[in-house]
Amino acid sequence: MGRPLRRRHRQAALATVVALAALLGLTACEEGTVRLTFRPEVGDTYRYEVEVRTVSEVDLGGAAPERREEDVVLTAVHTVLRSGEEGVQVRVLLQSPGAPEQVFEVTFDRAAQLESVQSIEGVPDERLGNLGISEIFPAAAGAPPDQPLAPGASWTIDDAIELPESGSDTRLQGSGRLVELGVVGDEEVARLVSAARLPLESVLPTPGGLLRLAGEQVTEYTATHDLDDGAVRDATSDTVGEFRLEVEPQGSAGAAPIAGSLRVEVSSRAHLIG
Repeated sequence: MGRPLRRRHRQAALATVVALAALLGLTACEEGTVRLTFRPEVGDTYRYEVEVRTVSEVDLGGAAPERREEDVVLTAVHTVLRSGEEGVQVRVLLQSPGAPEQVFEVTFDRAAQLESVQSIEGVPDERLGNLGISEIFPAAAGAPPDQPLAPGASWTIDDAIELPESGSDTRLQGSGRLVELGVVGDEEVARLVSAARLPLESVLPTPGGLLRLAGEQVTEYTATHDLDDGAVRDATSDTVGEFRLEVEPQGSAGAAPIAGSLRVEVSSRAHLIG
């Protein structure tokens, strides 16, 4: 993924491996409410353990369905490079036993909404399975508005998204909710949930020919944030994608496209470890 992903609108953006790249700074407002602003300090570092399970099934051309299951455990280290009124830039280092490290730079606006993702060293490889941007950074899909919120407050997700791989636009739609304020150990926390639907269409070259994919994915996300600095303590996301496939055979002029389907299920859990 050498090219950046850009967001068209300033509201919530493209929805993890790490839901936690959105390090929300929550500051108190009027009694019983919090304002979910993004205020980390330059140099702040957060370390997470991330468990990801991917299950995919491809049914193509009447052949027996091909099923693949993959479990990955990653360590994700987030370092804040820049923080100001113009936004926040975070360096994300992904580590997995026996695999090369990967480094991303992620840019958020002041409302913790994803603006761009750039692969700096290496590119996503097979150890990430079928993960895409929306699985690696699901927290961005449910970024709340920059205003005081009380428990039970909800917000609408409705954003135009530009997909660099396909050059087309789509729309992320859904809703989020501040479930409650509470205490874990000695820390005051906020619990959030969101759900968003993202239609996807793309055309990709493959060894077997040109692959056309069309469908949508739905992500449900929950997270617990510390109120003092906004660090995410725990986050879970579940994404289900169902797509129609069509392959135009390479070097076979006039050959009929091969039709099929793809279903992908991605579940992830991230936990703050330091």
